[in-house]
Amino acid sequence: MCGIFISSDPLINPSQIDTIEKTLAFRGPDHQSGLLQFQQWSIYHSRLSIIDLSNKANQPIFDKAGGILLFNGEILNYQELGKKHLQKNYTSDTLLLSGLIINNKLHLDELDGFFSFIYIDLLGQLQYCARDKFGVKPLYFYKRKEYITISSEPSTLALLFNLKPITTAIEEYTILRAPMFNGSFYHHVQQVSPGYCLVKGCYFNPLDQLTGEYQTVTQHELKQALIKGIHSRTVSDAKIGLLLSKGIDSNLIRILSSIDAYYSIGLKNAPDVDYLKTQSIDNIVLYECTPDEYKHNFKQLLKLRHEPMSVPNEVLLAIIAKEAKKNNIKVLLSGEGVDEFFGGYDRIFQWAHTTPVFDIDEFIQLYCYTQPQKSSHTYTLLEEIFKQNHFPSPFEAVRWFFIRYHLPILFRRLDFALMSAGIEGREPLANIHTFNIAAKMAPTQLMGNPLGKMPLRHLMATMKNNSFAFEKKIGFPVNLQTIFKHKQSAYQIWFNENLKVLE
Repeated sequence: MCGIFISSDPLINPSQIDTIEKTLAFRGPDHQSGLLQFQQWSIYHSRLSIIDLSNKANQPIFDKAGGILLFNGEILNYQELGKKHLQKNYTSDTLLLSGLIINNKLHLDELDGFFSFIYIDLLGQLQYCARDKFGVKPLYFYKRKEYITISSEPSTLALLFNLKPITTAIEEYTILRAPMFNGSFYHHVQQVSPGYCLVKGCYFNPLDQLTGEYQTVTQHELKQALIKGIHSRTVSDAKIGLLLSKGIDSNLIRILSSIDAYYSIGLKNAPDVDYLKTQSIDNIVLYECTPDEYKHNFKQLLKLRHEPMSVPNEVLLAIIAKEAKKNNIKVLLSGEGVDEFFGGYDRIFQWAHTTPVFDIDEFIQLYCYTQPQKSSHTYTLLEEIFKQNHFPSPFEAVRWFFIRYHLPILFRRLDFALMSAGIEGREPLANIHTFNIAAKMAPTQLMGNPLGKMPLRHLMATMKNNSFAFEKKIGFPVNLQTIFKHKQSAYQIWFNENLKVLE
């Protein structure tokens, strides 16, 4: 996991290295490159070493073809691709990616992992600026005239170019808890879309597989897909732990993997921590956070991030990541992705399963945290994205939305919260292996009454018990009134406290 920065803009100069390091060095505590020059480009990289811990995998990579590579993330099938395309055994996924590029063997759709990377050829031309299929790793860019500046963090771009917050992004935040369509909180700072390369175009669209042509998926096939996905996400030369709750998602990872270090956190009387205390689980850290500790870390994260956070549990994730780091953990696994793939948001997916026709107003009422006016920016964009695509059913329209737009927000939460402590976050259930199997499943197979993701629940029942497998999701409650000593609603407190960072 890393922080990457590259700019062709002549406004960028060595005097700005402090700003670049202030906003990106935390993403890569193991090595920082300083600000380097290549052709017309200014380049910076900070590295968190996970695969190949040696210095030879430090970046940027200057290759024998005269180009330069900046890479953030992991390509987990790097050994397989090295043998297939280059007949070589690789110990570094970064060097494998470099080898594929210079030998014209790179096929973006083949990469199994989570990543963002940039490649400049010997003539100084941008050849790749790509992001992984589901948008796990962040990649932001800002264009000024004919120049482009690209970074892992939007705050880098905002501070370097003195960019101001945009009102439509703040509107989206209060309705959707993230600038879902603006891409960032700042004027003209956009994101590279998931499954997209700025130079080559789209290479992956989940809608291509959400066709409504379903197949019968056996419990054995489902289990094998989960195991394959989990196994791929435990490829690491660094120590791995698991963020554990009382939910079935993280417990599927625990049961189907060989991970033996577990972490959970909550405030006093948190349901997850209280439940895990009753279980006989070895090597588990159960951390009870105090209101003062939460508030202190909340302020620290906002100062580091320079933009609002999405949900209150991000603060708890950052705190437990610090505890894991004390035990030399460098990777933490989490259960994101299951709800989006398998219809796990019960209320909205039940509606999508039973409604004969997709209605944007009903969807907005179910999905949005506050209701937008019909004339608003956010309402218009929500309406447009559904009109621009053809869906086989309301269910697949909603599933596509959650995968394409909602899931990257969850990834951003986990990525920043854990990276603030110098730890890589991985989602072993949110990958192409589990997506491919979920896309085959019909709504009738996925949805029960009233619960969703039924195939996973039935699988868990065989490994644990029915009462655990079919318990309703409770989320991560945080009593914000107690922490901030306000009488406003939790939503009002959260929005108001976060938006102060943009003032």
